Amino acid sequence: MIFGSAVRQSAAQWALVLAVLTGCDRKPALPRAPYVPLAQLQETYGRLITVGNHPTPDQHGTGERLGFFRDDRGRIYGLPLTIQGAGEIRGCAPPGLRSAAVTDTIPAGSTLVGSMNEPTGWRGGTGKLELLLQNAAGSTFLQPVSGGEMADGPVCWAPESSGPPQKLHYYLIVTNEAK
Repeated sequence: MIFGSAVRQSAAQWALVLAVLTGCDRKPALPRAPYVPLAQLQETYGRLITVGNHPTPDQHGTGERLGFFRDDRGRIYGLPLTIQGAGEIRGCAPPGLRSAAVTDTIPAGSTLVGSMNEPTGWRGGTGKLELLLQNAAGSTFLQPVSGGEMADGPVCWAPESSGPPQKLHYYLIVTNEAK
């Protein structure tokens, strides 16, 4: 009986140590930025020019919709989109996005005509986001681009209906000349 009590006490101590260690590394979840009507996003980030899907690095990704907007300065914003029950398109932009870091560049004189996810050859994920670009001569080419994460403040999360909570990247892409 004494041996069983010592084992239970030791197991309880280890459980407490593990809870403390794993709890210390966790950052509190950032608050959710709201999904707003598409027209509201276009007032701030420019006209919607194409759509695609967020890349999913592993099988836990949801492939959320992603809209690309071009503002009057030529900056391209990649923002999460969702379709509401009545078919209304809504999008999400973190409040600090206008001053966020540029995540990638595209060649000067190129035009964004579409986006896709790089095939990975296995079911574990979709691969990096690629932009389908066209240059002034009419040649079409693919360019992989990187997204970014907001360090603080409200951020875009996948809609709750699409599975476990997942923080979504933003994309802020400029031409090589407009850095």
